[in-house]
Amino acid sequence: MATERKIPSSYRYYKLADLKNICGIEQADAHKMLAPVQDIAVSDFLQTNLDRNTQLPMLNEKAKSELLVMPILTEVWALNHNFKPLSGLTFNIDPSKGLKGIADFLISSNPNAQELSSPIMCVFGAKNDAIEDWYGQCGAEMYAARVFNERKGNNIHTIYGAVTNGLLWQFLKLEGQTLFIDSQRYAIANLPQLLGAIQKVYNFYK
Repeated sequence: MATERKIPSSYRYYKLADLKNICGIEQADAHKMLAPVQDIAVSDFLQTNLDRNTQLPMLNEKAKSELLVMPILTEVWALNHNFKPLSGLTFNIDPSKGLKGIADFLISSNPNAQELSSPIMCVFGAKNDAIEDWYGQCGAEMYAARVFNERKGNNIHTIYGAVTNGLLWQFLKLEGQTLFIDSQRYAIANLPQLLGAIQKVYNFYK
């Protein structure tokens, strides 16, 4: 008798194995996927903001998201008004596959829309410091973003993602049926490089 396939209850519980078994997505390593990255000058506003915020206690991923991640996304948005970061959206795309739940951050390429209209990137806040534990969850959101675009008739077939614990970022790319995981991690300790990596993703859609 065949074993019934267990469906995760939401994005948060997705693993890489679920992506393969449920969505047909394979995993592949990508050596320095975004290289070369051009550094971007950090504004005094962002530097001061992060210097202050890092002195505050960050006991969970919500605090890290508000104090570390959103200021960085806002900084890049100030340079790219065509790409709007949307935080904490309910993103129920296909509950039968467990593609539902709250998305930490979705980047939309339609700056005029007040609601999500054309997601190009998902940023997933790791629930612990082990970024590698959360590739599946981010990948599930990325897959859901592609399904969303297909339903809307958006000509967006490649979706980027990032998993971050606030201090480190690792980028992913969903292309075809393959989830590419970058070999390189970017740190807020090197803000110009991190901002350049996010900019490199945005440039792909220009």
